Amino acid sequence: MKKLIQTTHTLQAPPHKVWAAISQATGVHDWLPVITACRVEDNQRICSTAQGEMHETILRVDHDHHLFQYAIDQQPLLPVENFVGTMQVRPHGEHTLLLWDGEFTLPDESQFPMVKQALEDLYAAGAQGLERISQ
Repeated sequence: MKKLIQTTHTLQAPPHKVWAAISQATGVHDWLPVITACRVEDNQRICSTAQGEMHETILRVDHDHHLFQYAIDQQPLLPVENFVGTMQVRPHGEHTLLLWDGEFTLPDESQFPMVKQALEDLYAAGAQGLERISQ
């Protein structure tokens, strides 16, 4: 069964700088603590973690709507499958709203509370990192 985690973060940083950090696709290791290195080859993004490599397909980079969408094809961090993440940057006065969602299937439904908490924590850490590098 498909699951959806939706988060909203207010960042004390200009939207154009937050979008620049997200849309370049590389440099994730600069703002997401779990990532130690990152490279992009065509529409594939390979990120290193302490647990192993994460392979993603960049599905959409929409500069008009400040929307970045990716599929995680392989990852060692969570017991999820068919993961699609969406990040959208919106102006909020002089600040930024970051909407970051994850949609996935979960082979073992009993693990949903743990996965939900892990993703919410991961997204919050990423939002803090984006705020830090975008000021």
